[in-house]
Amino acid sequence: MKKTLPNYTPVDLSRWARKEHFEVFQSFAQSTINQTVLLDITILLKHIKESGWKFYPTLIFLLSKIVNTHAEFRMAIKNNELVIWDDIHPSYTIFHNDTETFSSLWSHYDGNIHHFQNVYAEDVTRYGNNLSYWPKEETRENVFFVSAIPWVSFTSFNINVANMQNFFAPMFTLGKYYKDNEKVLLPLAVQVHHSVCDGFHVARLVNELQEMSDDILRLSEEFNS
Repeated sequence: MKKTLPNYTPVDLSRWARKEHFEVFQSFAQSTINQTVLLDITILLKHIKESGWKFYPTLIFLLSKIVNTHAEFRMAIKNNELVIWDDIHPSYTIFHNDTETFSSLWSHYDGNIHHFQNVYAEDVTRYGNNLSYWPKEETRENVFFVSAIPWVSFTSFNINVANMQNFFAPMFTLGKYYKDNEKVLLPLAVQVHHSVCDGFHVARLVNELQEMSDDILRLSEEFNS
């Protein structure tokens, strides 16, 4: 498969505030951070239905917006050094009903929600019937991961990565949303590597995602630019 070579910036560890933390969590204290939250999507879901957007790519877009805003979610090991990708794109799962299997696709993210809805639709239309794990010919290194389990809600979710030492890409899992009184709640599991992220960074991501969901009417105009 063809690879697109992304741009990146090496991290100057000698000047990085988390240098010691990075070394600790790369050696004897290797660990990931896993947190499951309930996202209030009441306003967001209403806007999605009124605008004609699709739910899954909208959530993927919002997550892409946040991870591209913060360097800690764009880190990787490249040529044996820590780097920050200039940008990062979503790799997400699509389900095949006939075989009860899934494939992993990625779509280009450029910050425009209409562009992303279209690119997502084009990718799913083109590759949606291909049962390969990676059906898309072109691959990318600078991706993060999104999956969905829309058949069930959950209060906790954990993915165990066997060799996680240099696996720094964030992983997000969406559950089945449900109504709770007047609110619509979506389970969201977040997994990051402790070498490059702390609980503070996960909390900021979740809070920013909630703020965007609550303010989607105003932000939708910004996302179009």
